Amino acid sequence: MLFQPFQLGPMSLRNRLVLPPMGTNAADNDGYITPAVLGYYEARARGGVGLIIVEGVCIDQAHGKAVQHPLGIDDDRYLPGLRLLADAIHRGGAKAAIQLHHAGRATSRDVIGHEPVAPSALPAADGSLARELTLLEIRELVARFAQCAYRAKQSGFDAVELHSASNYLLYQFLSAKWNKRLDDYGGSLEKRARFLMDVLRAVREVVGPHFPFWPRLNCMVADEDPGYTPEDAIAVSVMAEKAGAYAIHVASFAERRQRRPPSATPRGALLPLIEPIKKAVKVPVIASTRIDAELGESVLREGKADLIAIGRALIADPELPNKVREGRGSDVVPCIVCNHCTDVLKPGQAGGTSLECTVNPAVLKEQEFVLVPAKGPKRVLVIGGGPAGLEAAIMAARRGHEVTLWERGQRLGGQLFYAAIPPYKQTLLPLLEYLVRQVQQAGVRAETGKEATLQSVRQIEPDSVVLAAGATPVVPYIPGVATGRVLSAFQVLGGEVDPGKRVAIIGGELVGCEVAEFLVQQGRSVTVMRRGPEMATRMESSRRWAMIERLKHKGVRLLTGVTYRRITDEGVEIGLPDGREETISADSVVLAAGARANSELFQALANEFPVYLVGDAVAPRGIREAIHEGAAVGCQI
Repeated sequence: MLFQPFQLGPMSLRNRLVLPPMGTNAADNDGYITPAVLGYYEARARGGVGLIIVEGVCIDQAHGKAVQHPLGIDDDRYLPGLRLLADAIHRGGAKAAIQLHHAGRATSRDVIGHEPVAPSALPAADGSLARELTLLEIRELVARFAQCAYRAKQSGFDAVELHSASNYLLYQFLSAKWNKRLDDYGGSLEKRARFLMDVLRAVREVVGPHFPFWPRLNCMVADEDPGYTPEDAIAVSVMAEKAGAYAIHVASFAERRQRRPPSATPRGALLPLIEPIKKAVKVPVIASTRIDAELGESVLREGKADLIAIGRALIADPELPNKVREGRGSDVVPCIVCNHCTDVLKPGQAGGTSLECTVNPAVLKEQEFVLVPAKGPKRVLVIGGGPAGLEAAIMAARRGHEVTLWERGQRLGGQLFYAAIPPYKQTLLPLLEYLVRQVQQAGVRAETGKEATLQSVRQIEPDSVVLAAGATPVVPYIPGVATGRVLSAFQVLGGEVDPGKRVAIIGGELVGCEVAEFLVQQGRSVTVMRRGPEMATRMESSRRWAMIERLKHKGVRLLTGVTYRRITDEGVEIGLPDGREETISADSVVLAAGARANSELFQALANEFPVYLVGDAVAPRGIREAIHEGAAVGCQI
């Protein structure tokens, strides 16, 4: 059923797959459409999705934008660019909807230059006090939503969506947590919903009877907002249908400061809350939140929803619909649910960058990131079978080069194998399997257990060499490090040794923290130490906070600003910032004190061959840098 046509009011869709609205932060400084935005959406239309709902466009740039560079629609000057965007989506065969958005209190002075507005005078995203909207301003905003809906219709869009979900303005009115008004727009649920209903009716008035529009509604709030319940969501859905909505798009909202990472959300987590909404309304229901194609098919067959929204997975691979429809599901680039795509935007904060994807380096570069066949096949040697080397080998082979890959270890994947072991990291396993499978399908000759030396490279006489040899863990100089019961993080994650009941970890960046969570989940007592003043400083802010909170909640002792005295049979003797001395009792000591690049071969090879350095062989970093650099080099050779 996923690929059967569907009729949403007067709008005919080629299938039931929907790209939901997700920010790109890629407009220019004045909110105009850029070539990058056009390329991004056209690629996803060509990829086979039935309906694209363009990211939230701001109906009031002066007061309502959540990021620095949202698309604009609050003035006629945006019409030419919006027409180009609708045309680009239509060229790809999809229908084009656009989401109308106002951030309300979910922005900051740094983003908009003055105090945010909200239903009530409550804290904004930056902690400052938002200003309560007057009745006149509410009526003006209703008119703005309607005017912007009309502009969307003028621009050639097929439908509009009203962003009444997440924690933005229309939802803030719905929630008794954020709406403390005592007038006709606050109090009972019916009064709190009045603003949204006024907007829906105003939109219907200006766009006419044959132009679809609908709200996106939270069906739950992950922090258990007492001001908005799943029962409220059902009631608001029924109200929206009566106000003329052509559909209900169901979503959820999770406070960014929560302990569980996005990867902990199970597939189809919202379905138990979506199904009652589906039963309560007669209009189509769009289901979202971690629904893949396989689950989406069963959801449709069981009548739990009418359309399936797939978000981050379509950032990772815009060709997902075509691949699934053609029986090539194993070729879909898997989304690893790392949330980098959201974290880089920094909604509600100053700064932020345009949308990025860890596993898809072509995001917002679709018009320039084209795999061009090589002018002449070359013999390419890739040294290293981690994600950087695998990606470089795949891209080079797809372009027609004869590629050989050497991996010193006995398996492909490098550190990606170990990275997939800690809690909440299992989403990395499909990526590892995908990369290995694509290497095989691309015709790369992959050899494991193969050590690269200048002499062995000379023997095969490559035309080009890609050095992706990764990094080696640093062993810090601490008295006793060579004689105590000292283990590497890889030994522990790989299950090669039993670290005992009490474990001391030296190093408090990502690896040290993830090993700590891995061990404490096994019931071990864990202490993490580092010389620096803070833990996990290189993690993105939302994931860092969540990681630290989980470790504290699980009883991990976190020590910063320590001085290492020595490692003994008893554990680790340290100095604390206040001058006290302490021995951290431990059955084993795990080193997670960073890594150094394996780039020793580079200069020797560069004297004889064209050599490209990628991934951790440049400097120890993350999966995103490895894949992006590997892809760039594979396309360059």
